Amino acid sequence: MKIYTKVVFDMATEETLEEESFEYDGAVALCMGSSGGGGTTTNTVDYAYNARMATLSEEQQGWAREYYRMWDQHFKPYEIAQAQANMELLPYETEAYKNKLNAVNTLLPQQTKVAGQFLDAAAKGVDINERMSLAQADVAGAWGDANAMMRRESSRMGVNPNSGRFAGIQAAMGTQQAAQIAGARTQARVGGEMENYQRLKDASSANLVGQYMQGIGTMSET
Repeated sequence: MKIYTKVVFDMATEETLEEESFEYDGAVALCMGSSGGGGTTTNTVDYAYNARMATLSEEQQGWAREYYRMWDQHFKPYEIAQAQANMELLPYETEAYKNKLNAVNTLLPQQTKVAGQFLDAAAKGVDINERMSLAQADVAGAWGDANAMMRRESSRMGVNPNSGRFAGIQAAMGTQQAAQIAGARTQARVGGEMENYQRLKDASSANLVGQYMQGIGTMSET
């Protein structure tokens, strides 16, 4: 029976790197209690089990060596070639990155100017009162044309423009006109306020982008 005093394994290949042992042939004492307070001496070595474990360990070491040979033959050359290709491409990638940074620096002043103009326009916003006046003028112009057409049609049909019936029609149309003018002014005001809000929002985003671009330009200069 071999008694091992030291065993060193390679965890990757499960190969035994170093071992220290000696052969022993004799009884094995098992310390265990008994009702009489004494001990017994018996041989507890399972030779069949030890043989099976030794066979399994040798098979595992064989598998590890087989896998290593496969990697060394097929995958190792590929990994070396890939690393060499990456090293060859590295100067080109560096040059391309530098060219990109130079292009950013070239465009940065123009982008800054355009961004400044955009920010000024966004901060100024639209004239809401002007928008409301224009909307009112559009509605009033449309109703002026409608009134003129109504007069022509009434005359053609023989309706007296000075009659009460004609005055009632005009009053009804005046009410509708006032309602449409009010609605147009409200819509113009709301639309102008929303546009101003959207402009400020876009300006804020553009300002962040500008700061980012300036940061890239500073990095390329360093």
